[in-house]
Amino acid sequence: MEKHCIHVEKVFDWVSRSIKLTKRETLTEPIVEHNICVNICAPCEEKTIVWSAEEHVHAFGTVTVVYYEQGCGRQMDVLINGEIVCSLQEGESRSLTMSHLRDVHVECKGNGTCVGRVCIQLHQQLDRLDDCEHIRCILTDACGQPIVPEQMTCRVLDERQTVHVTLPNGKKVALQKIYVLVETFIVLQCTRKDGTVWKTKPISLATIEDVLLCAPPETDIVCETVVADCKAALLSTTCPQILISVHLCQHIQSLGRVKIEIEGTTCTPRVEQQVDICPPHHIPSCPI
Repeated sequence: MEKHCIHVEKVFDWVSRSIKLTKRETLTEPIVEHNICVNICAPCEEKTIVWSAEEHVHAFGTVTVVYYEQGCGRQMDVLINGEIVCSLQEGESRSLTMSHLRDVHVECKGNGTCVGRVCIQLHQQLDRLDDCEHIRCILTDACGQPIVPEQMTCRVLDERQTVHVTLPNGKKVALQKIYVLVETFIVLQCTRKDGTVWKTKPISLATIEDVLLCAPPETDIVCETVVADCKAALLSTTCPQILISVHLCQHIQSLGRVKIEIEGTTCTPRVEQQVDICPPHHIPSCPI
């Protein structure tokens, strides 16, 4: 047996811990997002309402007249908030983005009936949350894109402090106090009674936690979130307030490169065994 020295990564210490993040948030801009498509079948020379916003919301979005199929022999006027914004001939379409939407009307010139279709990609800012039936809490990044727990920010700060502690067996040891920044973003999504959905902008939750580890100099600290559970509850509807609670399970390790000695022998290849794949074949002898 020969002795060899190799470098390997050693786990000096490893803890699993639970963290709870809570935040009471006042929602100043809850947003409803939904698409509305309405078929137009309007008598000519009459202003016909296609869509109107609820009284307690501020709406903005894109109004698209997808198709003006047939009309009254002349153009169809599209009115937004009482003002004519465009006129369409048969077969034409138009898209318009507005910072404020109160209502959409159409008026066809000529005789008969005009037929078409209007679609609205709508964003509505609510003043109150009066009919939220279900609230969903979604982990996201800073831009509002959904993430998994492993993608959450879990960053070790540079500062380490040596702390002397006494173990249950009475032995005194020196450990290092490590500071960890934990941050996540969440988006709240609420389903209303009428089926529409509003959601918030990303909301930040963060904390700095400390943990005691055996982490000698030149060791690296690795932090990972393995489980995250987010809950939210509506506290008030008139002044929209939400209580957010995020429970996390994290693994924190101190790792370092060490040199170890092992025993080993020289390895040589074996001789490959040949396998005869041809079946035996015997020719009978000729009688003499």
